[in-house]
Amino acid sequence: MVASVVDRSRRLIGALVLLVALVLSACAEEVALPADADPELVEGAEVFRNSCARCHGASGRGGIGPTLQQIETKLDDQAQRDVVVNGRKTMPRFGSTLSEREIDAVVRYTREIL
Repeated sequence: MVASVVDRSRRLIGALVLLVALVLSACAEEVALPADADPELVEGAEVFRNSCARCHGASGRGGIGPTLQQIETKLDDQAQRDVVVNGRKTMPRFGSTLSEREIDAVVRYTREIL
């Protein structure tokens, strides 16, 4: 009985540590846009902040979801767009919640700014 209480406590503490780590990674400093960023990049940053940062971290370095930094070396534009639209593994699909323009903007933002 005592062993099961200790085991539960350890699991709870482990879960709390993981939760705190995820929250801190999501609160990490955002990547700053250049002062002369065009409207599509500004929109992409906003979409990222509102739809992506909670899992991929404010700077795109990962959290619950994988890092998006240097995503252009891992996926071409269309493959990345397909992941955003259709989801992949535990990532939800955003094709029905984001407009085509928003998807284009966030893909560009992650490829050029993160």
